[in-house]
Amino acid sequence: MKKHACLAALFATCFLVGACFAQSVSKELEAKSLCSLQQTVAEGNRETVRVSGMYGPGLDHTVLEDPSCPAEGTWIELDLRSEHNKQKLRRLLNHSRRAYVVVEGEFYGPPLPDPKLPEAIRKSYHPGWGHLAAFKTKLVVHAIREVKAAPVDRSNGTSLNELLPKNWCKVGHDFGPIVMSWS
Repeated sequence: MKKHACLAALFATCFLVGACFAQSVSKELEAKSLCSLQQTVAEGNRETVRVSGMYGPGLDHTVLEDPSCPAEGTWIELDLRSEHNKQKLRRLLNHSRRAYVVVEGEFYGPPLPDPKLPEAIRKSYHPGWGHLAAFKTKLVVHAIREVKAAPVDRSNGTSLNELLPKNWCKVGHDFGPIVMSWS
């Protein structure tokens, strides 16, 4: 009888563990567009996301951009829970200063103004994230799922980023394609 009770308990435990595992697998994050996240996340809110975009120019304290909405970058902070793909990303950034990535983390909407500020200032003041608080949104990256070389667009000339020394600007800005001409 004891043997049957132990087997029943073992079977029930395996069943519960299997059910829990199946639920955790089904909760895998669905990839979202960076542009849609930037437009829909409310001020003061955050959500756990999987998102893709162009990452660069450095590994830490950098920017994620989406070609569909190039005027809106998202500030990036690394808080990796795994080193998976970190070295691959570092190598690509050292080579070309940009990489296509799929990452998971916490996406933050615009921060709320300090409640201690006078009402008139809070209404017109819009704090931000990152360097000089220049970004409306922030992504704290916990996992780097994919890393690929960024496509190079040379249709309109040479990118200014390719002409500047790699240590010219620690923050990094994409000045887009430029056309050089000498008379």
